[in-house]
Amino acid sequence: MLFNTKTFIKRLRKPGTPFHQIRLRIKKRLGWLGIPVIEPFTGFSNGREVFIVGNVMEDKGLEKPEAGHKPRANMLAMFKRYVSDEIGGVRIKIKFRDLMDVVESNDLGLFHCRLKLEHPLPDGVYFEKASFELLDKVVETQSSIIAEGRVMVVSGNHSYGVISDIDDTVMVSHSTQILKKLRLMLFKNARTRIPFEGVSAFYRALYKGKGEEHFPNPMFYVSSSEWNIYDLLTDFMEYRSIPSGPLLLRERKHNIFKFWKWSRGNHDHKLEKIRFLFSFFPRLDFILIGDSGQQDPDIYWRIINEFPNRVKAVYIRCVGKTGNISSTRRTALAMKEKNVPVLLIDNTEEAVRHAISSGFIDEASIPVISRQLRKDHQTSGLFSPE
Repeated sequence: MLFNTKTFIKRLRKPGTPFHQIRLRIKKRLGWLGIPVIEPFTGFSNGREVFIVGNVMEDKGLEKPEAGHKPRANMLAMFKRYVSDEIGGVRIKIKFRDLMDVVESNDLGLFHCRLKLEHPLPDGVYFEKASFELLDKVVETQSSIIAEGRVMVVSGNHSYGVISDIDDTVMVSHSTQILKKLRLMLFKNARTRIPFEGVSAFYRALYKGKGEEHFPNPMFYVSSSEWNIYDLLTDFMEYRSIPSGPLLLRERKHNIFKFWKWSRGNHDHKLEKIRFLFSFFPRLDFILIGDSGQQDPDIYWRIINEFPNRVKAVYIRCVGKTGNISSTRRTALAMKEKNVPVLLIDNTEEAVRHAISSGFIDEASIPVISRQLRKDHQTSGLFSPE
């Protein structure tokens, strides 16, 4: 069999393979491997257990995004996200309160731990600190590598939790249109990416819930975006004042030269992560929010069947091809037969009206959401068309 150069390069670039490990060893021996950093992702706790996750990788050297950054700066930032190597096989010490564990990163640089608490945490929705320390030396010039992350505690009784997709649900992404998606990924950053109109105020209303006497409702984000753009998504959500919450993203499978496959293909990982949330929070019911472009309706339908009487409502934003929307309508009818309220929406206002009539959010939030809708409509024209 002839040697295939393209196949070799492809395998060499792909993480999670022996070729990836060889490439890391070569870079380390030649002194090309950058200083490692720990990137903690937001963990979560049900008051009795804690789930913590993070990543070890080369320092990407990314600057905070600015609206005035030129397209080439945004392209360089995206390039750095995908050429920085993940570092597997290293030990990380994790501390949360008086608990401690040592875990090892996998071939993709990812690590996680699940800790059992001796005493239940106080009721409410709030964030606590977790600390991380890299125990192994990766490069000669390495000093102490430490990091601090957050854990969202969800303890006690809550009206509901929210599980939302991100691409084409919160943030305009054009996931079903390759060229438009490429343009956004390459030329935009967290400050210039655009949310759907009114989403930030609507999500804040869902977080607040109905009345001051209740705990806030926890927000979770499950997306087919890859962990490599975690910083972009969290910066975007912070800048747009979208309620903070754990992001559960996709394990990296594609390299910088395969933009067209990002957020496409099989989305079973989203199903697995949503299942985990339902199991980890057995006393919490959920509102599910997604779009018609990435199999969200089918995933939510399976969740409804696997966890009966725990889905309070489903909101699906209609995007993409007519065939997707037709299939979504059929799935929505099946959900309604299970007595789950389903709304297929073209804009945020429709979801707001339903959430108010269902008692999910307070009517007092209407003026704030209306102002946000007007503001988003006005400011969407400040950037080049999506």
